[in-house]
Amino acid sequence: MHKTDAWMWSGDIMQSVKPKGTATVEDLLNMPEDGLKHELVNGEIVVSPAGWEHSKITIKISHILATFLDAHPIGELGSSELGIWLAGGNLRSPDVTFIRSEKVPKGEKQRAFLESIPDLAVEVLSPSDRSKFVQAKIREFLENGVPIVWLVDPAQKTVTEYRSLSEIKLYSGDDVIHADPVLPGFSCAISRFFK
Repeated sequence: MHKTDAWMWSGDIMQSVKPKGTATVEDLLNMPEDGLKHELVNGEIVVSPAGWEHSKITIKISHILATFLDAHPIGELGSSELGIWLAGGNLRSPDVTFIRSEKVPKGEKQRAFLESIPDLAVEVLSPSDRSKFVQAKIREFLENGVPIVWLVDPAQKTVTEYRSLSEIKLYSGDDVIHADPVLPGFSCAISRFFK
């Protein structure tokens, strides 16, 4: 631990806090293995803990997308551990990431953080998520060229689809979501995400 580090309790977790804006990717890589998702945002290491429901829904959505990709092998999925470099220098980790085959890293680049912009980013809300933080993350994805972002709300059992900051659609129940042109032919009733 660096001399300038401090430890604090936040809810049920203890997290390392560095002076604002000084954290580096090396600090991120040296975070303790605590089972939590960490991101580097504006020079700060941000911790995004998740609960059982969040994990279950994330796996369900990944399974639905992976099943579609088995039949239509046009790209690959990444889990919440995947770090994605964005143009502003932030390292973000969507809960589920889809990237088309032609952008999948090859060779040694497979071991590094992703430098390609995803084609679909899925964020599943946790009870601890703050609206301001989530909205900033969605904005950052869209401004960096992610064509589709799904914000999944387990409490409301809804999915908000963002194709831009002004093109937003809310889905619930038996509404069917599509992901054209990113995932041509994909469709799924929203209710399946929450079963």
